[in-house]
Amino acid sequence: MKKFALVLAAALLTACQTDSQGNVEPTAETRDATQDVKDGAQAVSDQATAAAQQVRDSDAGQRVAEGAAKIGQGVKQGAGEAAEAAGDTLSREGREAQAEVKKDDPPPPTTTTR
Repeated sequence: MKKFALVLAAALLTACQTDSQGNVEPTAETRDATQDVKDGAQAVSDQATAAAQQVRDSDAGQRVAEGAAKIGQGVKQGAGEAAEAAGDTLSREGREAQAEVKKDDPPPPTTTTR
């Protein structure tokens, strides 16, 4: 573990330099390497974006998109049917409750006199 810490410290010292005020700044080689890594990452990102676009534009990608749209429509229709059935059931229960109330007249109020 000590060897690793020493190697890491040595790598940091060689990758950075100190200016006249004592501030640590990366060397030109470190800046160039960092820029190369950023450029490489951007190139990989651009390639991945282009590949994803090719998949979307392909026949298989179009079929998948159409299938997903059809599935969405099916789910929406199923949800509508379920809501309609629930509404019908609630309506029927409401009518039965109203009929029950009309059928059973409440008892007349009782009054007490003293």
